[in-house]
Amino acid sequence: MRRMRREDHRMSREEADALLRRAQVIRLGMVDEDGPYVVPVNFGYDGTRIYVHGAREGRRLDAIIRDPRVCFEVDEGEVVAGALPCRYTARFSSVIGYGRARVLETAEEKRRGLEVLMRHYGGPVEEFDEAVLEKTSVVEIAIESMDAKRHEVVTEGGQ
Repeated sequence: MRRMRREDHRMSREEADALLRRAQVIRLGMVDEDGPYVVPVNFGYDGTRIYVHGAREGRRLDAIIRDPRVCFEVDEGEVVAGALPCRYTARFSSVIGYGRARVLETAEEKRRGLEVLMRHYGGPVEEFDEAVLEKTSVVEIAIESMDAKRHEVVTEGGQ
């Protein structure tokens, strides 16, 4: 695990889990023959694994097959305007993590991953269309490590 520069900004594992559970989009980072590649995707989180889905071909899948190591990031926040240019700041919470991705092969594995994803968005988890399931890729990311931090804006005079 990498050392966080500002330990006073560190969030607990419980807070990181809560952010992952409420985030709507995750950014997935990979490396392929053309270099680093980051893509925002919908996802599901079950507490130890992240699931993403998409087409059965494309740059993302090619990168994962080539090298299963991935990085992921979720965040929420806002820019806080200041009276002067150098007084602008941001209020945010973020999670950055690392893991290994695996393209799921069996219909049962894919169905389980899609159930986690659908639960994440509050959708139905029954009766997946088999034809759609067949042409959908589902990737499981086993989380190896993650760090979470936040920055709260301190009021004028408190900084």
